[in-house]
Amino acid sequence: MSRSFHPSELPNPILLTDPANLAFMKKELEKEKQKEKALAPITNNQKKRKTDASDSSTSKKKAKKNAADDAAKDNLFSIVLPGDEDGTVELYDSCDELRRKINALLRTGTITKAAFLRDISRAAYANASNIQSKQLTDFLSKKGATSGSTSRVCYASYVYFEKKRIAEGKTKSKHRLDMEDRWEGEGGLPREREHKYICGVDQEIVQDALGSVRAVPSRY
Repeated sequence: MSRSFHPSELPNPILLTDPANLAFMKKELEKEKQKEKALAPITNNQKKRKTDASDSSTSKKKAKKNAADDAAKDNLFSIVLPGDEDGTVELYDSCDELRRKINALLRTGTITKAAFLRDISRAAYANASNIQSKQLTDFLSKKGATSGSTSRVCYASYVYFEKKRIAEGKTKSKHRLDMEDRWEGEGGLPREREHKYICGVDQEIVQDALGSVRAVPSRY
């Protein structure tokens, strides 16, 4: 430790290098050390109490958040959608939109892939049948509005996110409303294998973000 001395404190304020001054300063510094040593346990205890209080507060906040998350999850699983009873809930998200939602959720780090698969299975199927990790990987690797629509991951994740939306009191997205406008009269997004289409030699088949397919003039 170090301390500055004012000349007025010293035995000889005129000659600062006087041995008496050096002895005085040494003695005062030793007193300061002893005082600091005596106060150390008190200071440490105060720091420990603050740390314990902070840890306790953090633990309480974490427990409160976990309780809220559990309550929200219970609320999610208690929601019933039309078609829930026989696995015929109509889909109004494209496969690409579902992939976006899945990836966004997994990126938060709040849920593992295994836990996500358990949750979507529980949300969509009465017997909570297992959905394998490979099925999720396969679904996420595809591209296209209807690519992967036959997958159990597609159906279960839609049901899960729809119940989650309702449980959180969120409104429908523009994509969701556009999908309803396009597919509501046809029972939702088709859940069948992709078809082959016939078009003219000067045309090509394109699919839009909602899953609609049409022939357009070829770009080549």
